[in-house]
Amino acid sequence: MRAPGLPRAAVASAAAAVALVGAAALRYGPAALALPLAAAAALALLQRPRLAVALVVSLMVLSEGRSDDLLGFANGLYDPLPLGPTPAEALLALAVLAVLLHRLSAERPLRLVGPLTAPLALVVLATAAGAVTGHFAGVGSADLIFAARQLAWLVLVPLLVVNVVETEHEVHVALALAAVLAVLKATLGLAGVAAGVGLEVEGSTITYYEPTANWLVLLAILGVLAALLLRARPPVWLLVGSPLLVLSLALSFRRSFWIGAALGVLLVILLGSRPAGRRIVVIAAMLLGLAVWLLALQPLQAEAPIVKRAQSLEPTKVEQNAQDRYRIDELQNVTAELRDHPITGLGLGGQWVARHPLGVEHENGRNYTHVVAFWWWLKLGILGLLAYLAVMASCLAMSWQVWRRSADPVLSAAGLALLCGLLALLVVETVGSFTGVDPRFTALVGAAGGLLAAMRRLALRPG
Repeated sequence: MRAPGLPRAAVASAAAAVALVGAAALRYGPAALALPLAAAAALALLQRPRLAVALVVSLMVLSEGRSDDLLGFANGLYDPLPLGPTPAEALLALAVLAVLLHRLSAERPLRLVGPLTAPLALVVLATAAGAVTGHFAGVGSADLIFAARQLAWLVLVPLLVVNVVETEHEVHVALALAAVLAVLKATLGLAGVAAGVGLEVEGSTITYYEPTANWLVLLAILGVLAALLLRARPPVWLLVGSPLLVLSLALSFRRSFWIGAALGVLLVILLGSRPAGRRIVVIAAMLLGLAVWLLALQPLQAEAPIVKRAQSLEPTKVEQNAQDRYRIDELQNVTAELRDHPITGLGLGGQWVARHPLGVEHENGRNYTHVVAFWWWLKLGILGLLAYLAVMASCLAMSWQVWRRSADPVLSAAGLALLCGLLALLVVETVGSFTGVDPRFTALVGAAGGLLAAMRRLALRPG
């Protein structure tokens, strides 16, 4: 303490930090010894807001939520810390702080999300209304917080993205990062199938059951197709990785995403092709669909797992499948609840009552509905339904403007891919609720919304 030139405050701070780490190690075990490294990493991220935002979104995409997935070792990203939040939420808070400090230090006001600003404000208002309804319905505070924290990703991530992606170069970097994540995710999923590691569906190991990976891969496929049609010259490595993307989506066994992919590809071809060739494209697509359907019904191929999965889309098979029949029974019960509570819904944490018998019971199944619009309505009331529709309508409008108004062919192709990908998502979420329900998927949708707002601003700028 008496050494010349050695500030006493620095020594005292270092001693206090060592004492704090030692106390944490005694309380929480040797893992707490990593606190100094975490503190140094946090300080570095605070000085690099773009890296902080990219890290948050990338980790949410790469790290699955199931312990039996190929990346199951990263499951701790969503486990609560001693103080309550998860590591993913702590990273989100760090990214928010980094962006705020960056904008304040540069004396620049925060950017809003363009047309998406009002819908996100409506999401906040609907969440507050759902929390009030749930509280008066007897839902505990812990359940209310858990349900509301998923929606925070939809509100915060777009604001973060639009404040760190401001130039065309930064948009290109963001799109390249998304493509890299999609190819990497597809490669890891296929490696898991080859190694026999992961979730099994109907006796076969699949790539991903998680919707986040499948929608990201679908967006990448649509992006490559749109870039080719609009002559945007996608990079060679992305073209080489395209078969991996298609194979990963095919081996996911997610029938809803198969239907969404067929719709998205058809829309990209119709909208991105020249008018003279669209009629030929429609006829070719119809013939191809008929050929695939006839091929799937051939008895010689009936034993293939992927063909069996495709055949389960037949209406008669839906009635015979217990899980598909459950969705129909669930829909009857949910619509009955909405008729009784059309304005307020059941509130956050509220569970619907099985007035009609269910053939199958799922853990926490009464807290979920497979139609996402009904989930928003049931949990957040009529304001929630309006908020969801407004968010999707705003994203579709921005993607249309980016596609039609961008002078840069890469941005135009990205706008077309996101337009068709969002339309495909609307179809997918009629049989599965992800937006606002799954934090990983909600973060991806939020990132797409923020990127669309940034691209729209560039597309509509004067000159």
